[in-house]
Amino acid sequence: MGSGIAPILKYRQAGVNVAFGCDGAASNDSQDLLEAIKIGSILHNVTDLDYRDWITPRQAVAMASLGGAQGLGLANQLGSLTIGKQADLVLYDLTNLSLLPRTDPIGLLVLGRATQAVESVWVRGDRVVADGNVTTVNSNDLRCQLFEHSQWTTNRQSATVRQLEAHYRSVMKLSVNEEVRSEG
Repeated sequence: MGSGIAPILKYRQAGVNVAFGCDGAASNDSQDLLEAIKIGSILHNVTDLDYRDWITPRQAVAMASLGGAQGLGLANQLGSLTIGKQADLVLYDLTNLSLLPRTDPIGLLVLGRATQAVESVWVRGDRVVADGNVTTVNSNDLRCQLFEHSQWTTNRQSATVRQLEAHYRSVMKLSVNEEVRSEG
C-alpha cells in the first residue's frame, strides 16, 4: 500500500506472528505468492545490516504457511504438512533452468525466480495443474478473452481510485492537490 516497511525483524523478536500473502489483482498484479515471500523476506534488510539477523528462505516459507494459518486462527487445521490437516501441494520441477544450478531448493524458490517451474498442484485433494498446465480452465480461451477485453492504456484511473485519492493523500500527509504522475 506504499505505507512504509514493516519492522518484521523487530516483530519476530517480540514474538509477533508474521505472515506473507498476496492481495487480489487490484493491488498485486502478479498474484505470485513466491514473489510476495521474496519481497517480504528481503525488504527488511534495510532495517538491519547484520545478515545473520535476516529471514532465511525456510523461515519465510514457514511465515507464509504456518504463520498465515496462525494469523487466521486455523493452525490446528492447516499451515503445515501434518496428518489430519488440510493441505494444498505444489510440486516444482527442480530441473527447470530457473532453479539451476543445484544449490538450496528452498532458497532458489524463494530468492530466485522460479518461472514456469510448477509441475503439479493439488488444492484440497484435487489436481488443478498437471504437467505444468492448468486442468480446470482452458488457458488459451482465457488468454484470448482477457486480451480482447483489455487495453494497453496505463494512464487511466477508476472512479473508485479518484474518490479515494484525496483521503489517501491526506492520511499519508501528501499534498492533496498534487496530480497523479503518469509512468510515461
